[in-house]
Amino acid sequence: MNNIFKFLIFIVFIQTSFAQNFDKKLLSKKTELNLSFEPKMRGIESNNVVYYIEKDIQTLSAYENGKLKWQTNIISVCGKPSVGKSEIRVIKPETYKLLIVFGKHSFAEVDIKNGKTKYLGAD
Repeated sequence: MNNIFKFLIFIVFIQTSFAQNFDKKLLSKKTELNLSFEPKMRGIESNNVVYYIEKDIQTLSAYENGKLKWQTNIISVCGKPSVGKSEIRVIKPETYKLLIVFGKHSFAEVDIKNGKTKYLGAD
């Protein structure tokens, strides 16, 4: 039991200690990222934190000082949209949260401190 606990602590340490990779060339210079208008972009920087859409186009990661801060799969948390693809379309940073559009007309918000994701509904 003690060895398992040590192993788990080691894994957590490794996951949080090493810098994660994302392509800085894929960061939008705009105040919000809309993949409909910038389909090759994958992230946006706000207040020294990079918010990055991973390759599956469903997972949003936050990187601070090059280290993974949190990660959330928008589609897993909120469910598949009733209209449109199961993909993130828009990231709009605000003071304490990120506003997310996924599918065609589905909305979520993500707490910028911890990645807690809340489904807001669809129109």
